[in-house]
Amino acid sequence: MKFSDIFVPRWQNSNPEVRKRAVERLKDLKLLAQIAENDDDPGVSQAAMTRLESLQVKESVA
Repeated sequence: MKFSDIFVPRWQNSNPEVRKRAVERLKDLKLLAQIAENDDDPGVSQAAMTRLESLQVKESVA
């Protein structure tokens, strides 16, 4: 953990596992799309894509 991690949102944490857990709680579709496209860790990108798809399905059903 970096000292700077204290001052940034969890989805920007230096630890990929922390970012993955944060992504699973996000509801902002634009932010999730950005994370899916730009995160250096493939696992975090995949988690963001999965969450994005899940929210889009819920939105279309409602």
